[in-house]
Amino acid sequence: MLNCQLTKAERLNSRLAIERLFAGGNASMAMFPLRLVYRREAMTDADKMDEKPPVSILVSVPKKRFRHAVDRNRMKRLVREAYRLNKHILWKALEGKNERLMLAFVCMTDTLPSYQMVNKSMKKALIRVSEKLS
Repeated sequence: MLNCQLTKAERLNSRLAIERLFAGGNASMAMFPLRLVYRREAMTDADKMDEKPPVSILVSVPKKRFRHAVDRNRMKRLVREAYRLNKHILWKALEGKNERLMLAFVCMTDTLPSYQMVNKSMKKALIRVSEKLS
């Protein structure tokens, strides 16, 4: 049974890793209201020893899109919850592979979408990424 929590280890917070993720040449796709940027990396021995999760995520909601902090925080909460409930799609695709995946979800909309809309686009995006992994 997959753990349905979003732990601190699953969050992408290393400045160098974020710079590598947003450097040119990494794959991205748009699933309105989200844009997904992802990067595949080989898992090192240190990652295995530290028992790092196979997927790390970053959620970005630009201030340009949502002026009020409450709206930005709400959008980030919606995205994190949708990922948390659907992360099993990616984890199954990475099972048995010697790879890690870094994901960034960037908000593209100016209005606050419903949870159903975010969840639907999250599922589509994760399914498409998992298909590209195999």
